[in-house]
Amino acid sequence: DHSEAIDLASGTKAGDYVVVSHEEPRATYVIEPNGSILVHGLSRSEVAELAVQELLLNLGLPLEGLSMDSGEIIVSFSLGKNVNLEIAEKRFSDIEMDERIDAIRISASLHKATIIIYDNGKGVVLGQSSRKVSEMAVRHWAEKLHNEEALT
Repeated sequence: DHSEAIDLASGTKAGDYVVVSHEEPRATYVIEPNGSILVHGLSRSEVAELAVQELLLNLGLPLEGLSMDSGEIIVSFSLGKNVNLEIAEKRFSDIEMDERIDAIRISASLHKATIIIYDNGKGVVLGQSSRKVSEMAVRHWAEKLHNEEALT
């Protein structure tokens, strides 16, 4: 029962979970049935940890035993140009067409990530835990696509 989170932190019950929106810094907390707290919207781990500490203090809960795990992030981006998916797929062995979502899927092994790009140039980076590395991967592949004239 997470009634304290609902009452004291203006949380919303969603099945067995409680979702709490935080304004400053802007983040969303998902409190799991076992008491674990997932933090969405904060990429810096030290900021996320301080935000969780603040939440726990507001709920009157102790900070002892607090531990943190970092997971993968999802970075969205726009190349600012359209992408010819057919040319991109033909020119690179690391790119395959994902027919289910009508986008290309890039195996960005250098950056240990997967990049999904739609024909409008918008996309997401998956499988990476660093925003900076994700941004480097996008720049790297944008340059490669530009050099192969796959950006229009």
